[in-house]
Amino acid sequence: MNELLLTYIVPVYNTEHYVLRCLCSIVNQQLWPSDYEVLVVDDGSTDGCRDIIADFASGHSQVRLLTQANAGVSAARNMALDQARGQYVMFVDSDDRIGDDVVHRLVQRAIDDDLDVLSFNYDCEDSHGNTLPHTRNDNYDNTGVTTGCDFLMGHSMTPYVWRFIIRRDYLEREQLRFDTSLIACEDGALISRFLLNAGRVAHDNTVAYCYVNRSDSAMHNPDRDHLRRRIFSQVDAAVSINANARQFEEQTGKRAPASVYGVRNVYLYFSMTKALTCGLVDEVLDRIRQAGLFPFPCVGPEADYQGVKWKLIHSLMMRPRLWKLLSNIYQKVR
Repeated sequence: MNELLLTYIVPVYNTEHYVLRCLCSIVNQQLWPSDYEVLVVDDGSTDGCRDIIADFASGHSQVRLLTQANAGVSAARNMALDQARGQYVMFVDSDDRIGDDVVHRLVQRAIDDDLDVLSFNYDCEDSHGNTLPHTRNDNYDNTGVTTGCDFLMGHSMTPYVWRFIIRRDYLEREQLRFDTSLIACEDGALISRFLLNAGRVAHDNTVAYCYVNRSDSAMHNPDRDHLRRRIFSQVDAAVSINANARQFEEQTGKRAPASVYGVRNVYLYFSMTKALTCGLVDEVLDRIRQAGLFPFPCVGPEADYQGVKWKLIHSLMMRPRLWKLLSNIYQKVR
C-alpha cells in the first residue's frame, strides 16, 4: 500500500451530537483526499454514531469506519495505529474539531524539518461554542528543531495527545502504543515516552485544534465505580510517567525535565483530592506508597497551581491521618 502524508485517528464513543462536525473539520482542510486518510474507530457506541459515520464515509473515500466492542479509547487508537498508512499521524477526539485550513501547513513543516514530533497551539470552548480560558499556560511561540528532552526543558509536557503530529515510523520503531489498562491519563503516559526520546521536535504557534469541554463527557461521569477506576488509572499513569523518566535518566545519564515530573505530580495530586471526596484515601495512598511515590512534591509552575490554596491543600494531603479525617468529615456532611 502506498504511504500517505497523514493519518487522522478518531476514536468514537457516543458522540452523535458532535462527530459530524468533527469529521467535517477534518475533510475541509487543504489536503488532497489522496494525501490522507481518516480512520474512525467506533468503540461500541450505543447511540447513532455508527450510522452517522457510515453515511459520511460513503461520500468521502478517504474516511474509513472501523468497529470494535467497547474496549476504551486506548484500544480504539491502537487499532487505528495498526492499520495507519500515513507518514504522520494526528489524533482527534470525536467531540472536538480542527481549525480551518491549518493542517496542510503543519504537515508541510513536519516534512520539511524531518520531525519526529510537531506540537501546536489550541483553543478551548464549551459545548455551546463559547470560548474558555486555558487551564494551562501552554500556547507557545514557534521554536526551531531540538530534541524532545531539550524541548521539555523550556515547555510543559502538555498531556493531550491531540496536541501533536507524530511520525508514524517513530511510533513503530519505538513500539509505542497506548496502555489499554488505563481509562484516564493514558495520553500522559504515552507522551512522556515519545517526547523524552524524540530526536527532532519543534513547536508551531498555529492554533490548530479546538478542545470542547463537555459537562457530559466521560471525564465528568459521577458514577462511583467509574470514579474509582479513573482515580486508580490516574495513579497508574503517574507511575508509568515516573518509570519512563527514570528509564530515560538511566539510558542517557541526564536528568529528566521537571515538566515531566510535573505532570506526574499533577496526576498524583488530583488522585488524592478525588480520593478525599470519594472516601478512598486509604486505598489510593496504599497504591501511591507501593509505587514509592509518597510523599510527592506540590504541583509546580508547569501546571499553574502555585497559589497559596494549592500549597495548603498539598500540605494537608501530605499528612495522611489528617487527610483521612477530612475525608470522613466530607462524607458525613456532603
